[in-house]
Amino acid sequence: MSDLYNIAFSPDYAFARTAFLVSALASLSFGVIGTFVVVRRIGYIAGAISHCAFGGIGIGLFLRQTLASGLGGFAVARSLAPWIDPIITAILVSVASALVIGAVQLYGKEREDTIIGAVWSVGMAVGLLCLDKTSGYHSVSSYLFGDILLISRADMLLVAGLGIAVLVVVYVCFQRFAAVCFDEEFARLRGIRTGLYYQLLLVLIAVTVVLMVRIVGIILVIAMLTLPAATAARLTKRLFPMSIAAVILCFCCSWIGLYLSVVFNFSAGPMMILVSAVVYTAVFLVQTATTASG
Repeated sequence: MSDLYNIAFSPDYAFARTAFLVSALASLSFGVIGTFVVVRRIGYIAGAISHCAFGGIGIGLFLRQTLASGLGGFAVARSLAPWIDPIITAILVSVASALVIGAVQLYGKEREDTIIGAVWSVGMAVGLLCLDKTSGYHSVSSYLFGDILLISRADMLLVAGLGIAVLVVVYVCFQRFAAVCFDEEFARLRGIRTGLYYQLLLVLIAVTVVLMVRIVGIILVIAMLTLPAATAARLTKRLFPMSIAAVILCFCCSWIGLYLSVVFNFSAGPMMILVSAVVYTAVFLVQTATTASG
């Protein structure tokens, strides 16, 4: 109980309270978008987008350092450096990769797995090449594995703003997204522009993936996006209740993982993933045992 009291009220744990607030805000968009990813079965696309986000982060860090050095003596370049945010460049690159993948799926003649594998590997390659020319290589670990306990107020505002934007779009287009995920052919016959809404869904996934980068990192982003939603899918088959359950599960797993990481001095991102995996496994085992006994 003393640990809970310190986290809630002690000035020494202000960083933890910020992390809890950020995880609560992020759980809203994570749970909702994760539900569509699980229902549509496009976790592999989310993986490709997340690795492209690493390329965007590398580009952002490279540009910021290059501009800060004056870019050949131009003072105006140095003044632009503080405006280069790796998270913003990651969003731009992730959205571009999502649109490319969606366009190839809808209109291209190339094999889907080929283009996804290419985008996945090229994103990582671009990020690594940019980091080769960037000093401070160690700072990238927070993007790879997440570091929510060191998240800044500016990051919190960015997560909140983008999360609200994602939820507003989902609220407006929820029924169309549901049609695209469950019965795309029927939706097309009803006159719904399924290609447009599928592309929009991929863009929302891209933004959500980048929101996860500072929380669980690029390496673990797929697990946090899918595990709570997959657990919710075992509890209900209706989309709206599933999304609500996914938000609640994401919220609970995030907070439990954060609490354990603070108390036992573990990395926050991996602990959140582990808690999510334990919850999913427990639900799976209980349902399997219930089905077998029935």
